[in-house]
Amino acid sequence: MFGSPTETRKITLDLLRHGEPEGGVRYRGSIDDPLSATGWQQMRHATAQAMAPKTSGSGTTWHAIISSPMRRCQEYARELADTCNLPISIEPDLKELCFGDLEGLTPKQAWEQHPQLLQALWQDPEQTTPPGAEPYSEFMQRVTARLEHIIHAQPAEQESIHLLLVVHGGVIRASLSHFLNIAPADSFRIEVPYAGITRLKLYLEADGSYNAALSFINRFTGDS
Repeated sequence: MFGSPTETRKITLDLLRHGEPEGGVRYRGSIDDPLSATGWQQMRHATAQAMAPKTSGSGTTWHAIISSPMRRCQEYARELADTCNLPISIEPDLKELCFGDLEGLTPKQAWEQHPQLLQALWQDPEQTTPPGAEPYSEFMQRVTARLEHIIHAQPAEQESIHLLLVVHGGVIRASLSHFLNIAPADSFRIEVPYAGITRLKLYLEADGSYNAALSFINRFTGDS
């Protein structure tokens, strides 16, 4: 049972996907586009909704912000950290997957130009790597290793820690895959909208092991 007396600490991870970037929807891993005006609005809306008081109690309060270095994440993360007077760290290993030859293409263009590659990628991402792209297994390894480092770097004397991670759709899917034992191919079927917040709670034992629970997915999206 989650939250049993033997569990000494709880770490809550709120995974916030960036808002809409300039250039709209396209395969954008290593391309460093900034947020569009709509993207800024989406992210401000999402975090304002999260922090707003609820009928059941107070709104969300984060202890720190952790961000991808990409502009579509980092620039808003820094604004929020300044506004809320929160510490912020930038984690290069939380960058999005690089899509290689698919970079910059809209979904329609990608399907028109690379139909067989796209079909294989969706069916088996671990065994399908577009030319010039980062292998999915390497992406998973760098993301999950950094997440584990973040978890175990938190102060042991603090019983409850709440972190906001401003990241990418691929990083959120990788996190769900890692913590909830979802196969990577199945995680590709999880929609992650712009400015959606997904919450994971990790209940840590004294030996450093933990149980993970999904509280909600894609809440407070900029589309709501």
